[in-house]
Amino acid sequence: MRYNWKSQFVITNEIVLVIILNYKSMWIPITIDKYVKLHLKKNPNENEEVLRVRIEAALDDYKNGVKCQCGKDIWIVGSASAPFGCFSCISGKEHPLGDYEIDSALEKQDKDGRRHIDEMDPMKIAGMFDDDGYEIKPYSIKKPSICLTCLKNIDPDWEEELLCNLNRNDQADEKEFKCYSYEKM
Repeated sequence: MRYNWKSQFVITNEIVLVIILNYKSMWIPITIDKYVKLHLKKNPNENEEVLRVRIEAALDDYKNGVKCQCGKDIWIVGSASAPFGCFSCISGKEHPLGDYEIDSALEKQDKDGRRHIDEMDPMKIAGMFDDDGYEIKPYSIKKPSICLTCLKNIDPDWEEELLCNLNRNDQADEKEFKCYSYEKM
C-alpha cells in the first residue's frame, strides 16, 4: 500500500472525519495550451512547436509508467526541459506548493482505468474504494442473478445499495455469490 499522504482524524459525536492531505493537491492544474502560453510569455525565444512536442512526449512517458531515477512519477512540466525527472529531483524542493502540472497528469489511472485514492484531489474524493485504495465505479459491478429476485433490488435505499455493491465487488471473482442479507420476493 502506498503512503504518500498524511491523515488527520477528528472525532465529534461518534462521527469520524478523515482529512487527507495529498501532495497532488498542492499542484496548480493547467492545460497544455495554457501552460504553453504562460511558458512562451516568460521565454519568448522558445519554439512553441518544440515545446509542445516535449510536453506531449513527457505526458506519454508518464502515462506509460516512466519514472524518475529516484522512483517517483515524472513531473510533466519539468520533464519538458529536464527529461524523466520528478519534481524533487528537478526543483530541489520536497513538495510542490503552487507549482504547475498538466491537469491530465493529476488524474492518473491504472491500466484498468481505475484511479487510486493517493492520486486524487482530496477535495474530490468520494465514492467507494477497494482494499488497495482503487476507486470502484458502481456501474461496473456485475449484479448476480440472485439479486434480481431480492426485495432490496426493487426498492433499494442508498445505504443498502452501497452495502450490496461492496458485497458484489468483494465476491466478483468467486464462483458462487453468497449474500447474507438476501430477502426473497
